[in-house]
Amino acid sequence: LLKQIYRRSQVIMISDQPFKQQMRRSVLICAAIATLLSNESSVSLTEAFQRAPTTFPITRTSHFTATITNDATIPATRKYSSLFESTSVASNWMEAEKKIEEEMDAAMNEATNSDDNGDDDGATIVQPGRWEALHGNYILRPPNNSQPRALLHFLGGALLGAAPDLTYRYLLERLSTKGYLIVATPYQLSFDHLQTCDEIIDKFERVAPGLAKTYGAVPVVGVGHSCGALLHMLITSLFPDTPRAANALISYNNRPVGDAVPLFEEVFVPLFSNRDINGSELLKSLIKVAREKYNGKVPSDDAILELLKSIPTPISELAPANLNIPQPLRDSLTAILAEPTFNTLNNAGITPLLLQSLDISAQIPKLIDEVADGARDFVPTPDAMSSAARRAYRCRRTLLLQFIDDTLDDSEFLEGYLKEAESVMKMKRPMITIDLKRKVLEGNHLTPLWGPVGGEEWGKAIEEALGGFFGGSGGSAAATTADEGATDGEEDGVMNGSSESAKAVRQRLGYAEVEKVVEELVCWLDEGSL
Repeated sequence: LLKQIYRRSQVIMISDQPFKQQMRRSVLICAAIATLLSNESSVSLTEAFQRAPTTFPITRTSHFTATITNDATIPATRKYSSLFESTSVASNWMEAEKKIEEEMDAAMNEATNSDDNGDDDGATIVQPGRWEALHGNYILRPPNNSQPRALLHFLGGALLGAAPDLTYRYLLERLSTKGYLIVATPYQLSFDHLQTCDEIIDKFERVAPGLAKTYGAVPVVGVGHSCGALLHMLITSLFPDTPRAANALISYNNRPVGDAVPLFEEVFVPLFSNRDINGSELLKSLIKVAREKYNGKVPSDDAILELLKSIPTPISELAPANLNIPQPLRDSLTAILAEPTFNTLNNAGITPLLLQSLDISAQIPKLIDEVADGARDFVPTPDAMSSAARRAYRCRRTLLLQFIDDTLDDSEFLEGYLKEAESVMKMKRPMITIDLKRKVLEGNHLTPLWGPVGGEEWGKAIEEALGGFFGGSGGSAAATTADEGATDGEEDGVMNGSSESAKAVRQRLGYAEVEKVVEELVCWLDEGSL
């Protein structure tokens, strides 16, 4: 219990000085007593302090409400092992207290500067439109950077979740226009869902403190599609330090690999188990060469050599031991071919899309390697994940969205599990209830992915251009709607659903169902004052 208290107490953001002093002493005392109890009874209190953990990572909380998490650590340590090295315990204690105070303040300032300025991994990268890439997440702020109604932490489906700002662009931009702050966390699909959850939480925890500093206390709502819905369920059930104010789970899917991938055992396992012929290294090399090319560079000698060696025999046997493209030739190729192509694609906003398509493709060799290493099903197994939902799900408001023509959806099963979770929770806290709602909409499993590739702006342009052909008065009606319908700083224009011509265009082009998803989510969030 004391070790658990110590672990939890590490993660509190210590802001005010009196509380900082109190918490610092409490953390040290908990660690020392835990060490004392875990060793033989002859250990003295002084020895217990000496045996206590010598480094204490200062961590930040990701909370937007009053919640505490323990995943995003600041790379700074506090050393306590020298507190009792001399005979004057009191004097050394006070001296160490002062030194620790200075170190903690310095570490906190360094962390704040790191958040503000960023490094190569944390720098804000402007994406097409209003998107930003920050600390491994894609951020979409409300229009005019207004105060968000809530933060929607979005996780996409299998494979496509590696580039959510590309594959779910229209859906997320529509939600952002409604006044929500979007944090879309990309992830690499793996057979180990727990490892995937760890990586997702780590990315989110790195961006959350900066957003909390900008916007203050904002409720965090988990929104996931397909595999992303499953991951949000696991995070809420198995990661108690990452609470959510609510969860919206779209097309929840929890199937064994054999059901999700036809002929997995019969074809894919034998094919991918042999590393010499499974093509994993070839795919990695191709992706590496393409990534350098899309970044405006002539592929490096090492990348080209790796590609040649990864090609199945006999070509790989003919590859030279070393490859060295002369620098003058490389410079000429860069100036004549690579840079002009890169500049043209980049100015057209295509380069980020190409790079993100590589992020999606990079998951395939990773999954092949996992099969070669013996992976045959997801971890936890689907049965274990269902058990986790029944016994440990803690979110008090949950929306389950499913589609009529979705044969992969398991929302009905999850609904039953979450009702059992409510019964388990009531045994511990009788006054607590889970607000659970399941809604069935028109569409299929891929409906959330539909919409103009260029997002909301493309949709607006298409609806203005084609509105006259499909009904209504086209652009003029759209302009009137924009003037009359803008409220609270939100100019939805033709996108707000009140223009008949816009509705006709969406219906004819097949993404009217996405608008229904947005409307259902916003309505449900409004019911909970989120």
